[in-house]
Amino acid sequence: MSLLLSAVVTSALIGCSDPGRDTYPVSGLVRFPDGTVLRDGSVEFEIVGRKPAVTATGQIGPDGTFTLGTFAAADGALAGEHRVAVFSSHRIGTGAERPGMIPENRLHPRYRSFDSSGITLEVQPAENQFVIDVEFAPETGG
Repeated sequence: MSLLLSAVVTSALIGCSDPGRDTYPVSGLVRFPDGTVLRDGSVEFEIVGRKPAVTATGQIGPDGTFTLGTFAAADGALAGEHRVAVFSSHRIGTGAERPGMIPENRLHPRYRSFDSSGITLEVQPAENQFVIDVEFAPETGG
């Protein structure tokens, strides 16, 4: 009897997934207008219309690429429309303590907020590849 009950419970668990937690692979590239890539930082996708908000995050590698994770590293993002924010990791302190040693932040600060980035992307229930075009910070000019 316990073997039959165990088989029923196992098949029920395998057959039922939480549709609110289904993620799909998302990866991409962050690049500037001149074709150079953002080499360090992170990308965040926030799904539109879901409360509480659910975000997917990915670290940007030295080659400008990222892979998103929502509930686990690199598990992807929920399907639907997402607002996007991009962060550069170059701001550490003020720079006054180590003049000339901290690289200038090349990324326009407007990308640090979902509200001001102006980027929305649609994650499909399939494998997703995105190129996120960003602008230079006004003081660097490229």
